[in-house]
Formats: sequence, structure tokens, C-alpha cells
Amino acid sequence: MTPTVVVVGGGIFGATTAWSLAREGVDVLLLEARRFGEQSTGASGALVRCHYSNREVVRMAVRSRETYRRLPLLLDCEPVYERTGWLFLVEEEELERAVANAAMQDEEGLDVLEVDDVAAYLPGVDPAGIAYALYEPDSGYAHPTAATRAYVEAFRREGGDAREGARVDAIEVEGGRAVGVRVAGELVRCGIVVLAAGPWSGTLARTAGVELPLELTREQDVVYATGPEPTVPCAVSSQVDRVYFRPDGAGRLLAGRGYPKDYERADPDAFDPNVDETFARDVHARVTRRLPRLAGMRAVGGRVGLYDVTPDWHPILGPVGEPENLVVAAGGSGHCFKLAPAIGELVAAQIVGRAVEYADPASFALDRFAAGRTFAQTYGGNRA
Repeated sequence: MTPTVVVVGGGIFGATTAWSLAREGVDVLLLEARRFGEQSTGASGALVRCHYSNREVVRMAVRSRETYRRLPLLLDCEPVYERTGWLFLVEEEELERAVANAAMQDEEGLDVLEVDDVAAYLPGVDPAGIAYALYEPDSGYAHPTAATRAYVEAFRREGGDAREGARVDAIEVEGGRAVGVRVAGELVRCGIVVLAAGPWSGTLARTAGVELPLELTREQDVVYATGPEPTVPCAVSSQVDRVYFRPDGAGRLLAGRGYPKDYERADPDAFDPNVDETFARDVHARVTRRLPRLAGMRAVGGRVGLYDVTPDWHPILGPVGEPENLVVAAGGSGHCFKLAPAIGELVAAQIVGRAVEYADPASFALDRFAAGRTFAQTYGGNRA
């Protein structure tokens, strides 16, 4: 039977979109080249916070955080969300912008606290250089591969067909319409193609004559053992130190670099999957300058993945225009795991012709770049 929709890519965007469509009664085939949730999604640091510069994105973040929290009830799965709280440390030159952002988020109903005593939230912290701090008590982090697979299994229970090891080589276009995809040379026909292939989205879009404005960057997180010192109690983004970190189980800390930093361009089929020693030393220095009590922590592992980055660091969501019946859900830019439940719902709603109350789909359309309707950012980069 010919599916109504083929979703290309079994990361978190593809999984949430496929599930959202299946709940609408749409016949969907989900194709993943390797294993569900194990490529860029699986390499995500997966911090879940709601501090953003734009109202729509704040609403999407809050909605998605609540979804991750309630996922066992929604999908009949094991918990995937860790509510640790999220602490944001701000330097003097960003103080006014952070205060304005916090006021906007308060208007959107986000529970966020201004912090006077940072050490009460982050024991052992060196306060030097911190001009302002915010704390989101309901934020934290998620387990990215587990979350993706939970969506895939729930999609299957809704009647969806999900296949691993099914690499899509091209999108087939006939008469100005996307009519299917080619898998191992075979044409799989459908009514609509959803391209949610992360770093591979640009290459596949070109097979349909579409150019997506995506840059691919290689990104690293390092896992440190902190013993005998306990790890941190909450997730932290330090704009002061250009670093983020969070607990990664008992006695372990996951950390990476934040914007601004040097970006390494990468090929999705040929990049080094190992954490660089110089990177691990740099992140160690940044974390321990802020938390001297962790000076003895040692690197014991890490994650390396790719960002597919758009010019305004916000995703491309929805129909591309030409060819018809080609829909994109890509350009996560390193921060959209936390938005993925709302993204999947938004993309599915466009396909079935249903409005959502939290965002205007036109804001995320591909044509926004040519039209000059790009998102503005308070801090730049994937802070967004």
C-alpha cells in the first residue's frame, strides 16, 4: 500500500513528526538510514531550558518541556526527562538583554527566578564575573535516544511503519511534485515527503532541486568523572564562561562549549567521532575556573555529532513551495532537541491543515531568508 507520507530521518524531528501525523490518522512510513535516535540526536547534550529571545520559541520550549515531562503518560514509556533545574549565568555586558528576556518570558507564563545567591544553586561556585543569574526550576535535561525511540514505538502502536537501515538516496520529483523517495534504487511512492534527515537534509534536498541554507559543524561534549566530589545538582549554561554542563548520572558531568566559539565544518559521512584532547582540556579549564572544587575531575568519555545550522539559527519547518508536497523539518542548529515535540506537532499540523495556537508556521518557512523575515537573537548562536 502506498503511504500518504514518507518521513525521511529517524532522529527526534522525524520521530515526533511521524507520531504526530499518525495520531491524526495519516498513513506514515518512517525511514532511518541507521538506527533511530543514534546520529546527531543521540550526540545531543539534550539540555531542556526555555530561555529564548523570541516569544514563539519560548512557547514552543515550554510546551516541549511539559511534553518530555509527561512522556510516560503520553507514550506509555519509561521516563526520559530529568528535572534538575537550569541555571543561567550572565556577564555584565549581557545584563540588560537578559533582564529584558526574563521579563518577556514571565509574560509568556514561564516560571523563572532571579538568583541572588548563586552558590545556593551551584555549591562551590566562584562568583567572579557573574553579573546576573536566572533559574528555571522545572527545566533540566532529557535522554535523547530513549526519547526518540519512545516516540518511534508509540508511532508503531498508532499503526505507523518504522524502518531502520533504510537509507534514502534521493527524493523523486515528477511534474513539479515530490512523488516519493528512492531506497536502494527502488522508488517508494507517497503523497508527501517530509525531509527530517538532520545533517543529510541539504544533500537530499538538492536531489529535488531545493537548496537549503545549512552549514554543518562538528560538535563535541565531554563526560567527566567528578569523584570523590559530587557532580553538579542542576543543568548550567554559563554565558560568562562560554560553557554548559549538567549531571550525567552519579559522579559524572557532561560539558561542552557555548557560543561564541570556533566552528569546525564537517562532512556528515566523514567526520572524526572522537573527542579532541585539546577540546577536553579547554572545557575542563572553563568548568573548573567556575567550580574550583571539580579541579580533579577527569575525562572518561564523550559525544561527537553534527549541527545543521541555518543563517538565523532557527529551524526550517514546512512546505518548501517548489516542488509541491515536499516538507522540511531540519536546521535544528544545535538547540532544537528541546523544541522537538512542538516542532513535530507544528509540521504535522501544516500537513493536515490544522492551526496551532503557539506559533505561526510562516515564521519558520524556508522563504523567510529570501524575504528578510529572519529571527533576531539576543545573544547570538544557538543561545537563540
